[in-house]
Amino acid sequence: MKKILLTLLCLPMVSTSQNIGDLYQGGIIFYVDNSGTTQKGLIIDTSYLASTYPWSIQDSLISDWGPNLHYCNGTEYELIGEGEQNTSSFEQDHPNDNYAANLCSQSYSGGFTDWFLPSIDELWQVMLNINTIDSAISIYGGNIIATNFHWSSTQILVDSLGGDIRYAYGAWPYTSNGPLISAKSKNTAYLVRAIRCIDNDCSFLTPTSIQEHTTNKSLIKVTDLLGRETKGIKNEILFYLYNDGTVEKRIVIK
Repeated sequence: MKKILLTLLCLPMVSTSQNIGDLYQGGIIFYVDNSGTTQKGLIIDTSYLASTYPWSIQDSLISDWGPNLHYCNGTEYELIGEGEQNTSSFEQDHPNDNYAANLCSQSYSGGFTDWFLPSIDELWQVMLNINTIDSAISIYGGNIIATNFHWSSTQILVDSLGGDIRYAYGAWPYTSNGPLISAKSKNTAYLVRAIRCIDNDCSFLTPTSIQEHTTNKSLIKVTDLLGRETKGIKNEILFYLYNDGTVEKRIVIK
């Protein structure tokens, strides 16, 4: 008995953690967070979601984000783990409709019912891992990442500092400089790719968005995505750095 017990104790521990590129819980893992006691991660569906309304007669895989002149409260969240909130807010505002977030919320792909349209930061992680995702798709089947613009669930923030209710964020997978975040009019049709959280747990250990700012703060500088100081470029993501340490991500629409 002692010999058997000793043998069992000496067996190597088998890890149950997952890696980027693994086929798991209905899709391909494209982001993992091992900073906590339990691994968290994001899974992308193996296929695009077909439109449920004829937005385009040329392409059945593109859908509008939402009504152009309607501001959907609760869809301004950008961080990893917040796409689920954006999608839920949109679904409550436009229940059982045919827009991008609706398609994700109503999906049963892989037998799972917790799919959502990714936030802009979640979509950016998809763009950064295109090669890994495509390699997994070539093995397990599905649609590789297409070249067209992809919707995120993040609407342009409209507040006292500006914004435009007509636009939402998304990303181009391929440009001469690699993936590119941009904004498009919400009533134009683009690609929809749903994601979900491992074990339906979207409580990532990411920094909390700062919702309130001091009234006496002053702007230090404005930079682009590469950290280069700029006076402001239209239709590109810009970062506004203030003397109280806060940073705001904004885009100025033509």
